Amino acid sequence: MFYRPLPESKGFTLDELINDLSIKEVTNFQDWTIKNITDNSVKVEDASLFVAIKGFNVDGHQYIKQAIENGAVAIIGESQVQIDKNTTYIRVENSRKALAKLINRIYNYPSRKLRLIGVTGTVGKTTTTSMIDHITGQIVGKSSLIGTLYTKIDQDYFANPNKCTTPDIISLNNIFSEIKNREIDYVSMEVSSHALKLDRVFGLDYDIAVFTNLSYDHLEFHESIDDYLYSKKKLFTSLSEDKLAVFNLDNAYSKVLMEDIKASYYTYAIKNKDADIIAKDIKLTKRELTFDIHIQNQLINNYGKIIQPTSLSINLPLLGYHNIYNALAAFTATILLGFPINKIKEALESFKGIRRRMEVIYDQEFTIIDDYAHNPASLTANFKTIENFDYNKLIILHFLKGKRGIKANKINAYLMVKWADKLKTKKIITSLCEEEVIEKNQVLKEEELAFTKIIKDSGLEIINTNKLAEGINRALKYVENNDLLLLVGGPGLDKAAEIISKRIT
Repeated sequence: MFYRPLPESKGFTLDELINDLSIKEVTNFQDWTIKNITDNSVKVEDASLFVAIKGFNVDGHQYIKQAIENGAVAIIGESQVQIDKNTTYIRVENSRKALAKLINRIYNYPSRKLRLIGVTGTVGKTTTTSMIDHITGQIVGKSSLIGTLYTKIDQDYFANPNKCTTPDIISLNNIFSEIKNREIDYVSMEVSSHALKLDRVFGLDYDIAVFTNLSYDHLEFHESIDDYLYSKKKLFTSLSEDKLAVFNLDNAYSKVLMEDIKASYYTYAIKNKDADIIAKDIKLTKRELTFDIHIQNQLINNYGKIIQPTSLSINLPLLGYHNIYNALAAFTATILLGFPINKIKEALESFKGIRRRMEVIYDQEFTIIDDYAHNPASLTANFKTIENFDYNKLIILHFLKGKRGIKANKINAYLMVKWADKLKTKKIITSLCEEEVIEKNQVLKEEELAFTKIIKDSGLEIINTNKLAEGINRALKYVENNDLLLLVGGPGLDKAAEIISKRIT
């Protein structure tokens, strides 16, 4: 693994590091030579600068004493604190932004030396960034990706630190530096609302920012849907005038995100015919998607080159109406990066999809589809896809939304009930996946009870299981010839395909 605390150097003076921070007060200033910067007191070593950050569960200011004992010579924080006379304390307006500024500067702003494409939205981030990565890699030979599933640098794959969709600012700068060291220019990156709200991506230099959609999700973290929306908006307000933004015009929230941004922007859509780029003549089967892309208006790419209106046909070996939106987003972003249309088409049509995104893992006497769907938007996309399939009955194996609240699980339950008749749902099997999930994703009893009650009250049959293996056994017991087994849910089901392959092959 290439992650390092800081780039190798002889150190930086404290004065040169803090000269562009929004400082309120400085206590016991000494111009220390700083050799390490961290917001984790455990990682403090001699000559460190410790940044105290107020988290939702932990306040970093409580660890200042430990940081000093471990070797910190200077502290940055937001609160007024009593400090040892031999330690410098710098009180700032925002510790998170201060950390981002410091790290970006120490690494010499590597994101400015890359072609960085940021993608945000409730659903579609993973597939869209993967499509962009595939297109850029196919055309130029090497590419990189940072997202939910992994960090990819050329052909090397790494687990993301802290299992976050978007890593912290120190990890990101490490990754960007490694990408640049390997002479790779293009980075496709998922940008989560959590990272935006918490300023984990503050100061990064995006060439293009893409918005896929926004719907109800993550309200256990955000105070409201407005807070969720305006966290997303941070990505687009960070763009300078010479950058570009891409919006899904079929999503009503796009209009809010377009307001008051400096960057030029272009739109894509299926339903809204006013978009710059639209999809028409759509055909969906169990094997592929075919549609035509129409560039309706003149576009100007990142290099100032004019792209004239034109049309082309696309044939994708993927499932799902929603993947047309993902393809439109990826197509729009890459054409704005300056790639030839014919090369984009060729690369896009060779994209085989990604793991756990409407992935057909078995298709013989019955069919099994595995998807990460865990919120109303992604579940609806799944249901709209499979309603066009020919099968006898549907069995659902579902991992609940652990520690995301009763309301979120109730909404998912009501959605499954709403679609039950149309999809010929026979049974819903839930699994807590106790042997698979980490603590933050463990399902609470009240979440399971809330979901179960709604399903039972509707008259649908529901079976609750604790272990993933038990849930799979039940599902395979009930699925019959020409049935469809749909696996839906977050990380608890990540090993389901592997377990199933051992049971039925």
